[in-house]
Amino acid sequence: MVSEFTPGLKLSEMFFQEVVKGIIESTYPHIKYTAALVGPGSEVIGFDDSVSSDHHWGLRLYLFIDTESYDKHYDSLIKLFRTKLPLEFKGHSTHWSLPDFNDSGNQFPQFIKEGEVNHRIEIFTVNKYLKKQFNLENTDLTDIDWLLLPEQKLLEFTSGKIFYDSLGELLEVRDKFAYLPENVWKYKLLSEWEHIAQEIAFAGRTGEVEDEIGSKIESSRLIRYVMRLAFLLSRRYTPYTKWFGTVFSKLKIAEKLEPLLLAVFKEEDWKQRDKLLCKAYMFLVEEQNKLELTPKIIVETIPFFSRNMTIIDVKKVMAELKKTIKPPLDKIPPIGSVDQLMEVGGGLGVEFAEKARIFYEK
Repeated sequence: MVSEFTPGLKLSEMFFQEVVKGIIESTYPHIKYTAALVGPGSEVIGFDDSVSSDHHWGLRLYLFIDTESYDKHYDSLIKLFRTKLPLEFKGHSTHWSLPDFNDSGNQFPQFIKEGEVNHRIEIFTVNKYLKKQFNLENTDLTDIDWLLLPEQKLLEFTSGKIFYDSLGELLEVRDKFAYLPENVWKYKLLSEWEHIAQEIAFAGRTGEVEDEIGSKIESSRLIRYVMRLAFLLSRRYTPYTKWFGTVFSKLKIAEKLEPLLLAVFKEEDWKQRDKLLCKAYMFLVEEQNKLELTPKIIVETIPFFSRNMTIIDVKKVMAELKKTIKPPLDKIPPIGSVDQLMEVGGGLGVEFAEKARIFYEK
């Protein structure tokens, strides 16, 4: 039995090096391939623990081969592993249950005493994998194509580890997806500032009418936009909700920003929350200035029209950023990418929904 937790990425690499590699090379000594663990799974981005092992976790990896080898050897490779793999490795079963489509397709390792192994060594060409994970036919992407790729999937594909590589194709494609193209990146920065601009007064407005729950909800929404901007300014892919705060805390920019955002959560006075949020916005402007994307932008705290709430002049930031964006994204309203659109709410409602409809119809 397993007595100590081994991170899934390390376990899969040991499984490949000590078991799978020998099986491949004894039967197909001349085949070129890449062995890796990428894609979905907490272990791929290094955040798995003993809790993670309760489902979709265990001895698994991907083999990438060229199209000719795939067409010729796919079935025989699958059969090879079914018959040649040991039934367990370092206390873990190599045999998996069938996908349970009543439970999101989850699979679970199952110990067996004999018979063929229903393994999780999944075999792809790189193009077939891109089709499955991103619905892409190739890697010649337009700026619009990039906006339709969720950053969580991009993070999964560029994380993990390549254990062995005599093919080279996966490494080349991962390099292409390492981060957003410059124009797409700037457009997403602009769109995140637009999100803040649309809701910047709401935490104060709800507080002003003594809607404390509403004010805290809006404050948390604005904090989320701030954090997403921090990822963009750090040129790091934004993970989905479960790991959003964990990965954020590891960004260099979070050293100063995280204490400020935690102070917003703890603050009971909505006016003070407004001021703390403005400090966060101004800090981000300073960080953006360091990147020299635009002439230096100076912003100060100002009242929202004649109302008793504090904001910054976000439109000034957006105006300068917009000047840097090239076609075709310079003609598209700053509604953002597919994952940024999922963040839209508050007062954006009908207006953004209509912009999104027009955008996707094009």
